Amino acid sequence: MSGYQTFLQTSALIGFWGAFASNAAFPATSPLQWQIPVAVQLLPGAFLLTCTLFIPESPCSLIEHGKVEAAEKSLAWLRGLPVGDRDVTDELCELEETATTNETSHLNDCSFFSEAMKPDIRRRLIVGIGLMIAQNMVGLNALNYYAPVIFMSAGFASVSSSLFLTGVFGLVKLVSAVAFMFVFVRMRGNRFWLKLGSAVCGVAMLVLAYYVRIMPPPDQTHDAKLTIGGIVSVLMVYIFAFFFGVSLGPISWNVCSEIFPSHINAKCCSVTTCTQWLFQIVIAAITPHLLASVGWATYLVYAIFCAISFVWVSACVPETRGVPLGRPMDALFDDDLKDGTTIEEVEEVTETTALMRQQRQQRRRSSIAIPV
Repeated sequence: MSGYQTFLQTSALIGFWGAFASNAAFPATSPLQWQIPVAVQLLPGAFLLTCTLFIPESPCSLIEHGKVEAAEKSLAWLRGLPVGDRDVTDELCELEETATTNETSHLNDCSFFSEAMKPDIRRRLIVGIGLMIAQNMVGLNALNYYAPVIFMSAGFASVSSSLFLTGVFGLVKLVSAVAFMFVFVRMRGNRFWLKLGSAVCGVAMLVLAYYVRIMPPPDQTHDAKLTIGGIVSVLMVYIFAFFFGVSLGPISWNVCSEIFPSHINAKCCSVTTCTQWLFQIVIAAITPHLLASVGWATYLVYAIFCAISFVWVSACVPETRGVPLGRPMDALFDDDLKDGTTIEEVEEVTETTALMRQQRQQRRRSSIAIPV
């Protein structure tokens, strides 16, 4: 999941430098300055659409619909192994076992809304949705969308220099994503990075708000002189980007991918992902109005959201690093499991699971027996 964030920032970096190259290659009066960067984005979309035609259906989905043979072929394709390989057969049996366990427990008889209203699932959704809201409301996407304007107001008056600094901004985000993926994720727990990131990002926004306040207004940007305040403002943007990249950026996705039970994991992750994109739209819509109406106070607003994020993480987000999936993860969100009041239910499911595993093994042995 941290790799997802790394690839995301790599693509953003290409976009930032593509805008810089387009500005350098074409005159300011040419519409090609914006047409080519927009047109280039059609290429990965067309590639994705074409490749989607050749992607097999998920093995879990096929098993849930009773298509075991198709699930085996799909799983073999995913693993790069031939159909009938022992590893593929073993994994297929585990997937069948999980699907049967869910059906035995009557989990599939409940609507998603009914499942989501259970206290432990509701707490997980609150954590996941809250992280996705915080990921956007602390202000990174405001910097993503309007970094050139910020850099120009900081004294880097030419379009070329502001786009160059925006490209460096993208590079900082990529470096932070890679650093988290290979270094920082191993050093401390998720809560530590979430709180540290929220705190540092909030301070960076406060400093940025102060220096933007004492800079010339936007209509006088072309007359702005490069000052210490302008340099500090640019550094604050980079510091914000780095600490966001080792905290809310990747960890929000990581936590959402691991806290939900397997039988509703996909639907819950769909909810949190939709929340992420919804608040990206919110930020894209409100930021230009904030910049036009309150100017420097825009960054003060985002600093307040950083403070809210810090308090909310401290109060509501449990530590999930090193917590195995299953019962240990359930115990973080389920008071009954913490109190040990559902041991009998767990033992019953375990016995059922063991029986089904034995049946699967017998069936597998009989299916590969060679007639004499």
